[in-house]
Amino acid sequence: MEIPQPRLKKGEKNLCFGCSKENPIGLQLQFTNEDGVIKGQFQPGIYHQGWPGVVHGGILFSLLDEAGGYAVMNAGLNCVTAKCNTRFASMAPVEDTIYIEAVITKKTPRLVETEATLSLKDGNILARNHSLWYVVKK
Repeated sequence: MEIPQPRLKKGEKNLCFGCSKENPIGLQLQFTNEDGVIKGQFQPGIYHQGWPGVVHGGILFSLLDEAGGYAVMNAGLNCVTAKCNTRFASMAPVEDTIYIEAVITKKTPRLVETEATLSLKDGNILARNHSLWYVVKK
């Protein structure tokens, strides 16, 4: 199922660091919705590393935050990140594809909670994120 995209004003370019194809230095993520689970993949390169051969933690956090944002957007909500709790479990090698998943775990009229995970093909969890989103008016 196709996920709604950010709403832009006429003539405005989407330069989102996480998802825009128009941002040459962005992550250019694409997500799908599989029965309420937002899924994506990211292939890191050498310019995404912190320590040699290891993906920078800030890039990993950006993947988690973007996936959570797509989960709330897929639910038809306009939200901003209010709070995040991220636990890094393992280093992410630069050459390995990262698998991304996010779901909504709780929803109220003003707040939404999401959980997102990053893993490798073998199922090894790299990081897990619990986020609280503030619902803003459209």
